[in-house]
Amino acid sequence: MLARILGVLLLIGGVAWGVKLIWPLFGGLFGLLGVVAVGLLAAGALYIGLRWLRGESILGRVVGALVLLAGIWLAFEATLGLVASVFGAVFLLLQVALVLAMLYVGWRWLDNGEFSLRRRGNYI
Repeated sequence: MLARILGVLLLIGGVAWGVKLIWPLFGGLFGLLGVVAVGLLAAGALYIGLRWLRGESILGRVVGALVLLAGIWLAFEATLGLVASVFGAVFLLLQVALVLAMLYVGWRWLDNGEFSLRRRGNYI
């Protein structure tokens, strides 16, 4: 009886925690899209800066150097954002794995009525 009660509590806790993890998942996806956008902007700035820097006019070279510096700054920011996103995604995946384990163990305890993870029909 205690296994069934704890199984129900694990199921309720797992569902509540799983619902709570939905918004960080969407936030992480939008954050990753933002990092990709900044990375693409940095690549474009680096490309345009190099083309202007290799040009013939003095004003174009000065503006090209400034755009190149801005591209380097954006690339640095995108790299740091990507590293932070990877660590955030790993932590989120660990939380999702824990929620799935809670749901599995809770369901098995509720189904079996005892502290075992095997199905009732698997007993010899």
